Amino acid sequence: MIESVSIGTAFLAGIIAFLSPCVLPIIPGYIAYISGVTAQTAQEEKSKIDWKVVYSAVAFVIGFSIVFTALGAASTFVGQLLQEYKYIISKVAAVLVILLGVHFTGVFQSQKAKQWLFIIFGISVVIYGISIGITKDMLNDLILLPVIGVALLLFYFSGFYKILYQQKTTEIKKKPAGIVGAFIIGIAFAFGWSPCIGPVLGAILLYASQQETVSQGITLLFAFSMGLGIPFILTAMAINQFFRFFNFMRKYFLLIEITGGLLLIFVGILLLTGSLEKLSALFL
Repeated sequence: MIESVSIGTAFLAGIIAFLSPCVLPIIPGYIAYISGVTAQTAQEEKSKIDWKVVYSAVAFVIGFSIVFTALGAASTFVGQLLQEYKYIISKVAAVLVILLGVHFTGVFQSQKAKQWLFIIFGISVVIYGISIGITKDMLNDLILLPVIGVALLLFYFSGFYKILYQQKTTEIKKKPAGIVGAFIIGIAFAFGWSPCIGPVLGAILLYASQQETVSQGITLLFAFSMGLGIPFILTAMAINQFFRFFNFMRKYFLLIEITGGLLLIFVGILLLTGSLEKLSALFL
């Protein structure tokens, strides 16, 4: 059975993706499109739950959840096919998760990006040096930390990081989509890319590729989908309250980005050192 810590991490990642600054502001627009109910219409019926909106939201969530869980199954399946190279793949996956985590913090877009990246590189070298002193082994798992530091510098100075900030979505039409349409839009949403959801989803998929069974990969991505989808449905049930919530939360967008990025970095380090399973065992 997959560890509860892993499921909780995936669910939390979904919530962070929902609260991120390139997702939360567009939630009302998605709800309006899939249901045909605008913010003005919602304000006219403050005390009522519009079940038409809720049903459309549920259909939308089911649409992207099916795609995400299918991707989780495929990721684990491919990981099993490459079982012979699992050790190497797990290390590469850990490095990529850490890179995506650093990206999510917004460091690459910071005015002091160069300084921060050199600081990160310096810290990685120090941690690796300490690990050599403790393990007496220059080829321990943390040897990849300086490699990550170098990769971050190359990622930045090559300009490749800008690709992750590009957004690819389907064109939104003006007319309401209905429940079936909401389901289809949910599927299209899952195949799109945003600077916030993409890195988090990518990190969860990389982790799913390291699971022993396909059902574990499915469970991880389902948990992520619920972390993203449940708040969306709750928003559909109380759209007016959402606007008040949004006005409150937008003050903390930077904190959410940094927290989400640090979470991914932490998970990446646990994967890199093989400590995630040990941590999970403490909660079983």
